[in-house]
Amino acid sequence: MNARLLLLAVLALVLLPGTTLADEGDSATISRASALVGEQLHVTIDVRTTSEGIVEVDPAGESWQGVEFVRLESVDARPDGDGTLHRLVIVVAPFIPGDITFSPAVNVVEDSVVTPRTLPSVQLQVVSTLGPEDPLELRPLAGPVAISGAGSPLLKPALVAGAFLILLLAASLLIAVGRRLWLRSRPVPLVLGEEPVPPTLAGPAALLYTDPVAAYRALAAVVRTVIGERYALPAPALTSRELERRMEAEGIDRFQARLVGGFLQECDAVVYGGYRPATERRQAHMTMAREIVETE
Repeated sequence: MNARLLLLAVLALVLLPGTTLADEGDSATISRASALVGEQLHVTIDVRTTSEGIVEVDPAGESWQGVEFVRLESVDARPDGDGTLHRLVIVVAPFIPGDITFSPAVNVVEDSVVTPRTLPSVQLQVVSTLGPEDPLELRPLAGPVAISGAGSPLLKPALVAGAFLILLLAASLLIAVGRRLWLRSRPVPLVLGEEPVPPTLAGPAALLYTDPVAAYRALAAVVRTVIGERYALPAPALTSRELERRMEAEGIDRFQARLVGGFLQECDAVVYGGYRPATERRQAHMTMAREIVETE
């Protein structure tokens, strides 16, 4: 019976869809073993990928178990044998009191393919901010206290009129802003034959207006791959600023280095920062990617 239960558990783990377990080189280390509810902690994550892999934090993963991802502190990537070891320092905050076990979740991007990966578990003791004798309920506020004197009879009508004018102005402003954003965000189809898209950029170009996060992630991966092969640089393992400085240090044309660095920073802002460029801006970014890929 025990052997049968063990076999069923192994099969359940193997058949879990969409997420891979941690590799041998993956690890997660927390700065402290205990913290208050909502207190921020540092977690150091090591993820091993291929030489062209990119690692992103997945804050929506189910393995966080009540621990919220706050921000990314730093990213470092260095060669490790035939692959790359990525070290990410992140800030998290727990919100469930008690002894909890959570596993940081990341996405590994290789050849424009995103693979979720769950890292080794981390144990944390979360201490409640309430004392042992404090009741687990909200206390009612003190009642209102009467004051002497009476207000002007015109005060309430004036407040109502002022509130109506403010709502009217706010509605007009929202309508104007919404119309402008709608006009700017309308997808403008590319004219066939005007600017041919290289085969490596065809996939990102198709997603540019429907899924900007996936499109800009794929654009960054293509540009890093092309730059790495062209100049013999470990571009997939470097951040945007590191790659720009490395290109300048290698004597590569400064304009080309700044063009690559600025383009990758725009991609990072869309993928990680929630930035959504306007239609004209997206077309300009596609033109930049085409110039980088086609320039020898």
